[in-house]
Amino acid sequence: MTKWKKITIAAAAIIAVAFLAIWIGGGAIAAHMVTQPRHRTFEDPETLAGKPVENVAITTEDGIRLSAWHVAHAPDRAVIFLAGIGADRRQFNSRAEYYLSTLGFSVLMPDLRGTGKSGGDLISIGWHERKDLAACRAFLRDRGYRHIGAHGISLGAATICYSLKDSGDLAFAVLESSYDTIDNAIFNRVDLYHVPHFLIFPGRLLLHWRMGASAREMQPLAYMPYCTMPTLVMAGDAEGFLKLSETMDLYNRCAASKKRLHIFKDGHHENFLGRYPDEFKNELKSFIAEVEAEWPSVPSG
Repeated sequence: MTKWKKITIAAAAIIAVAFLAIWIGGGAIAAHMVTQPRHRTFEDPETLAGKPVENVAITTEDGIRLSAWHVAHAPDRAVIFLAGIGADRRQFNSRAEYYLSTLGFSVLMPDLRGTGKSGGDLISIGWHERKDLAACRAFLRDRGYRHIGAHGISLGAATICYSLKDSGDLAFAVLESSYDTIDNAIFNRVDLYHVPHFLIFPGRLLLHWRMGASAREMQPLAYMPYCTMPTLVMAGDAEGFLKLSETMDLYNRCAASKKRLHIFKDGHHENFLGRYPDEFKNELKSFIAEVEAEWPSVPSG
């Protein structure tokens, strides 16, 4: 073997090792960034929609302490808000005001694990957050609420989907911009930057390792046949992170006898209430009225 051939082989080996190190190391960094906690502090309001805000602590079955706001209004009906990734309970302030002032609900606004003022050192894109939803439901049942709904955005909507096997007591569900499978959620994002899929393979594996759940398990679409409560699915037709066909698949797999689909024209992965206030409020109000019409009336006296 000639000297130059040896040098070429050595150089190729060094390049290959360097590529593998960057490939795997970059994947590890990406997986950490996605799942790292987003703790933050902020001031608690005294009121929302003119109602006193109660700061409450709720402990999940796996020992995570959730920090939440409970705003009492109606004694028999309440809704739990579940925010998207990177957001905390404040993402729902305007929606909470609408539920309180117009729809007549009490509200529970938790920071999901790993976010805001809640405990936890891992964000799992909705998978373990389903335990947070279960704890919130238990909290409201203990407070005497008979009709408990859940309203989630993105990660929060996926959280509701993952809980469907065990949340048959939910009065209704509102799913805003939920992904259908974790793989599509990942690939849709990297496609926006024209990144070849093979480059994210190590990060994808490490992401599932950190979350303790496989890609096979993390498919909200697979849980929709358990969705029997009245359900409103909302999304934009230009989200980028979420394809319209994926939203349609979620809706079509939903087993609820009462279900609605609302698509915001030119809507992105964004705050629909902020951009389409009248359209959003009218659709939500109509849906809730339809839901409430099925509830048994409370005897007077």
